Amino acid sequence: MTFGDSFENVELSPYKWATHMDKFEKLARGEDVFPVTVELDLVSYCNHDCGWCVDPKHMSHSLEREFVSKLLHELKSLGIEGIVFKGGGEGTLHPSYAEILEETKNLGFDVGIVTNGSKLPELYEPITKNASYVRVSIDGPTLESHRRIHKSNDFNDVVAGVRKMIQLRESPEQRHPIIGLSFAMDYSLIDLVGEAIKLGDTLRVNYVFFRPPFFEEAGRKNTMTVGQKRELLAAFEKGKKAYNGEMKIFIDYWISDGEAEHFVLRGESPRRGKYMQKGANGIEHITGRCLASPLLVVVTADKKMYPCCNLRFIEEWSIGTLDYERGNTFERIWHSEKRREIMEKIHSIKCIRFCTHPMSKYNEVIEYLRSPQHHRGFV
Repeated sequence: MTFGDSFENVELSPYKWATHMDKFEKLARGEDVFPVTVELDLVSYCNHDCGWCVDPKHMSHSLEREFVSKLLHELKSLGIEGIVFKGGGEGTLHPSYAEILEETKNLGFDVGIVTNGSKLPELYEPITKNASYVRVSIDGPTLESHRRIHKSNDFNDVVAGVRKMIQLRESPEQRHPIIGLSFAMDYSLIDLVGEAIKLGDTLRVNYVFFRPPFFEEAGRKNTMTVGQKRELLAAFEKGKKAYNGEMKIFIDYWISDGEAEHFVLRGESPRRGKYMQKGANGIEHITGRCLASPLLVVVTADKKMYPCCNLRFIEEWSIGTLDYERGNTFERIWHSEKRREIMEKIHSIKCIRFCTHPMSKYNEVIEYLRSPQHHRGFV
């Protein structure tokens, strides 16, 4: 298998951003750009009730089929390249989900899907045929742990659905999607890290992804001490080191602001050690700004637009409400005075208390491009 044919070397590459260098350079010069990716929430409700959901504000919104089509066509005309059906609720519950996936793919978008996996037994075929990647937020790697976290009784359905996607993808004409299992695990699950790796390996997914849950930034009560968090990260690392199969294992070393403060109070640098790889908690803390936000925008199921996935459903951070009958198009809202005002606040990280730093690596690139670039003559 050549580099160009390899899932692991291409689709999972951390350097995909390099294909959008023109946008990074414009942002570094202080110019505006249209997003590369739009996260589109088809519904705002869910059939699971996860204790540390990053979208705890579930409602009853569902986007009309005609509206979705109009939006997709406009986004295509503006040069947006990827649509991710991800948050706000469980998108697969939308009654036209399969039809929407097909239209999105046929318009030429790359399609990303994040799902709890509950509807995969019904939707595995349109999902597999239309998605570039599918990340299943399974969290609990056993029937009991999954039931406890998700408060549902469909673990076996989720596993069966993943297995069906893998089987369909392995047909000769089917390259995509990349398929991974996501495990947001707190200290109570530390003894199940090995089970999570075993489950992913047994199902033959491309990767498993470990991270501690987001608590304070999502308005949740933390269930771990700082010491327990470090033990958990060490368990992730131990499991990764012990695994010798072909599946990729990723670990997110993200830390909360409260955790960073803990180290400061102890007289330690928040940038010290392997658990502090993102600086205090991302380059945004060091520079005092975030310039990468325009690369991604969120449209929620109540038709509101938000400039960051961390700000979803926080009304004061909405940049506008889409309404095609009144002429409130995506493009009009993007160039509006309200968005300009919101972006000024984002640039100076007034939103930092909600932040899980999804744009840190992009902000690092932009900050470098803004610098004098000493030693440019060397590689």
